[in-house]
Amino acid sequence: MAQSTLITVDMTIASVVDRWPDAARIFARYGLSCASCSISKSETIAAGAAGHGGGRIDMNELMRDLNTLADTGKLPANLPAANATAGAGAGMGAPKGMAAPQTGIGSVIAVMSGKGGVGKSLVAGLLAVGLKRRGMSVGILDGDITGPSIPRMFGVREKPAVAGAQRLMPPKSRGGIPIMSMNLLLPGEEEAVIWRGPMVSGAIRQFYSDVEWGTLDHLIVDLPPGTSDAPLTVMQALPIAGVVLVTTPQALATMVVTKAVRLVKQLGGDILGIVENMSYVSAPDGSRMEVFGPSQGLKLVIASNAPLLAKIPIDPEIAHLADTGMIEDYTSPEFDELVANFIAVAPALVPAAAH
Repeated sequence: MAQSTLITVDMTIASVVDRWPDAARIFARYGLSCASCSISKSETIAAGAAGHGGGRIDMNELMRDLNTLADTGKLPANLPAANATAGAGAGMGAPKGMAAPQTGIGSVIAVMSGKGGVGKSLVAGLLAVGLKRRGMSVGILDGDITGPSIPRMFGVREKPAVAGAQRLMPPKSRGGIPIMSMNLLLPGEEEAVIWRGPMVSGAIRQFYSDVEWGTLDHLIVDLPPGTSDAPLTVMQALPIAGVVLVTTPQALATMVVTKAVRLVKQLGGDILGIVENMSYVSAPDGSRMEVFGPSQGLKLVIASNAPLLAKIPIDPEIAHLADTGMIEDYTSPEFDELVANFIAVAPALVPAAAH
């Protein structure tokens, strides 16, 4: 008798687990820890498999096991224990599918935006530079695989060296900040990376787990823009200690970044603060011109329940230093405010000597 198909790849993970609770154990077998995560309410089986599995999950086997359960009530052999799908918050450690914390890395800080073009990579770079100036050891993982800009900003062109067991040694900037980016693996920085989401997600995982980062107080992760599978996978797969959200004063940008706020909250992440970039232009007479309209920072502070870390102006000096690979030379009162406020809101993540 042919097996009936009660469960399809277009069904959300939560709807399947709600109807067949033991399905959570099948999802865990295939590395889909999202069965116990609130994001499962909107994530389909197909999307979860693509995001978590990086293309390695055999969908035919997964769907066969799920439909066997739905059709007969029987579970496959060799499943994880019934409590294996509990989240880290339940005291079970990192969920299945999450990369093990790297020895020597103190905290992983994600810099995120709801849309591209708001200066997310710039803020990630400035935050790393500022923490380095405070005496901390910092690395940057450029997770924007298809639009990497961190190496150019820091003037890094050296290819990563191969260490033992096929692990990579990230090149360092002039100031000693180790950087890993897809641009450093391409024949030329103008080469396009034309990949689908699962491949992007897999590369970000490897940049974390297969790179010899050494001893770091912080690893800053410059996430891809948006709320698609790549940033979602990073949020679920890496041990993110906190998120910094970047926006501009435009109402449109604020609306889109609000989506990122909701994503982080759905995943149970900690939003450390908001940075409003391109907030204004300083005129020679000392006045400020709000080119993109009045600040929307207060709205995001309310929506995220997190502080506004800084309002960074449109500064030609930033553009010049970023284009010439000299961003580590940048100084400004707003830059100092960003770093000081980050340290103030994340005291548990910052070494005592830096305060």
